[in-house]
Amino acid sequence: MPNDRSTLRIADLKRRQPIGSRLMNVKIPVPQWDAIARLAQKFGASKTEIVIVLLNAGLDRWRTRRRV
Repeated sequence: MPNDRSTLRIADLKRRQPIGSRLMNVKIPVPQWDAIARLAQKFGASKTEIVIVLLNAGLDRWRTRRRV
C-alpha cells in the first residue's frame, strides 16, 4: 500500500491504511457523484478514495502527455 494518497491506485484499495489528508470541498454534477458512489460500493472503498484514484489516474495521463 502506498504511504500517501498521491500514489493510490485501484489495486491499492484492498490494502488501504489510514494516512494524513487535507480537506477539499468541491461541487460536482449529480451523475458523476452517482458514478463515484457506485464505484465506491463496488470496490468496498470510500468515495474519497475513489475520487483520489480518479485524480491520480488523470494526473498520470497528464504527465504522460506532457512528456511527448
